[in-house]
Amino acid sequence: SQVTLEIPYEEYDRLIAKDGLAGSIKNVSDIGMIFFNDIEAMLDKNVRQAAVMAVDKELLVKRLLRGYGQPIATLETPEYAAFDASIKVEHNPEKAKQLLAASGYSPEKPVKFTIQTTKGFKPKDYEMIQAIVGMWRKVGIEATIEVYEIAKHYELRAADKLAPAAFYNWGNAIGDPTTSTGFAMYGPSPHSVWDSQDLIDMINPLWGEKDEAKRIAGWKAVDKYVAEQAYVLPLMQYAQPIVHAKGVNVVQHVSGALLPALMTPA
Repeated sequence: SQVTLEIPYEEYDRLIAKDGLAGSIKNVSDIGMIFFNDIEAMLDKNVRQAAVMAVDKELLVKRLLRGYGQPIATLETPEYAAFDASIKVEHNPEKAKQLLAASGYSPEKPVKFTIQTTKGFKPKDYEMIQAIVGMWRKVGIEATIEVYEIAKHYELRAADKLAPAAFYNWGNAIGDPTTSTGFAMYGPSPHSVWDSQDLIDMINPLWGEKDEAKRIAGWKAVDKYVAEQAYVLPLMQYAQPIVHAKGVNVVQHVSGALLPALMTPA
């Protein structure tokens, strides 16, 4: 084989240092995220906001993903049509503690819920959730990790039976907001587990909006509202590692697709 991809980042760094091998690594349309289900503790806005604020996304990318990829504040990446760089979500463990305290929780008396994750489906997915659980513990959240296969995730999500928190890798090859925020956050969608009426009412008009500028502005407003309400926890945009023989030119595609037609002899 002259080309391989989706290998662990440490292996990518090791292999491209070898004679005869080269590499390419670019951010693609896949993101890592944690679904919040509108059940149990997640019905409390203070808990949701604290869970988001407690997570140091920069550290996760730096330590677990070797600096590849980038943190995100919404379900849109810079390449998506409705990306809005003005939407920020702060990392603030102290404020997270205050929010939890307002709901009667503390590191000594934590709020408790389950978080589901795959293990080995995406680079460092399980280790990432372990790290996040550790960050949560410091502010007053005690999360129990449940590991499942990706097929089980799909089954539970379609039935709206995910745990209060669940890791997932969302791909959006066309970069349109309907296929990121839209399907992930619209309650009636089989891909969503957040069912609050406020969000359904906000999204409903956008499905049929014919004015493109108004449509994109509408989705940006939805993203801002979702971030303010902490209805989901976006983590990072993934980078895709490709290792290839130096005798082959490989052109990366932001969708994450490997396109043999664009490969040429070096």
